[in-house]
Amino acid sequence: MITAAAFPASKSRALPAASLIGGGLLLVVVVTAALTPLLLPADPQRMVGEPLVGPTPRFWLGTNAQGQDLFSQLVYGAQTSLLIGFSAAALSTILSALIGVAAAGRGKGRGPALTSIDLFLAIPAMPLAVLLAATLRPGVWSSIGILAVLSWAPFARVVRIQAAGTWARDYVHAGRALGASERRIIRSAIVPDIAPILFTKFLLTARWAILMEATLGLLGLADPSRVSWGLTLHQALSYPLLFVTNAWVWWAVPPALGIVVTTLGLVAAGRELELWVNPQARWVT
Repeated sequence: MITAAAFPASKSRALPAASLIGGGLLLVVVVTAALTPLLLPADPQRMVGEPLVGPTPRFWLGTNAQGQDLFSQLVYGAQTSLLIGFSAAALSTILSALIGVAAAGRGKGRGPALTSIDLFLAIPAMPLAVLLAATLRPGVWSSIGILAVLSWAPFARVVRIQAAGTWARDYVHAGRALGASERRIIRSAIVPDIAPILFTKFLLTARWAILMEATLGLLGLADPSRVSWGLTLHQALSYPLLFVTNAWVWWAVPPALGIVVTTLGLVAAGRELELWVNPQARWVT
């Protein structure tokens, strides 16, 4: 006899406080980046005040050693970081889907796709990113291309495994026997199966790309003509008297917190998306 005790009690679908906070903070960053032209009190690259002035009603986060408004740099840096992070994640997700599906298929592209996945999995991302950023002309689009090319392979392997499992299902075999083309099977069966993976991949890659962009900026390999959180940190840490005074509080801490808040928000959003796509993960402790 089956009773209610045979089943675990249902859990509340209310979002955890950590996810709500993380998602709320991420929303604030996204809205700030979207409204950058309206929120900028001054040109972030112009000298608008005395150097190293602390927070005042005019300069909410003070100024740096060049007399530039740090609040304007923080707001503009959010736009740069999200532009690079989301664009690199979108391009990387497309590459993962195309190459992963090709590697799971039965066409002529299967061999080259598998080889490219294995090759890029063996490449250390961080050293190559530094080498390419130092070799190529610094810029937003070059950064997007570098980060996208170095991040697609791990998820392409996951896509290949998922797509290969779909190809082995009975209804796919039945469709092939009835004359369905490979393109139609991919569109009607493969794509719906890999879509949840791609959504999660996009958020995780955006988090990684934002961290990598900040790291390259911190190393001085970012575009010097465009303000970013990494470049602001690089300028702050290059100032020899940063920690002798209190300048580090309003110069280095805000962009570092911006990076932390954004990445944690993406982690929270990715976790909730994973639980929504795969409710069984809620039972894993």
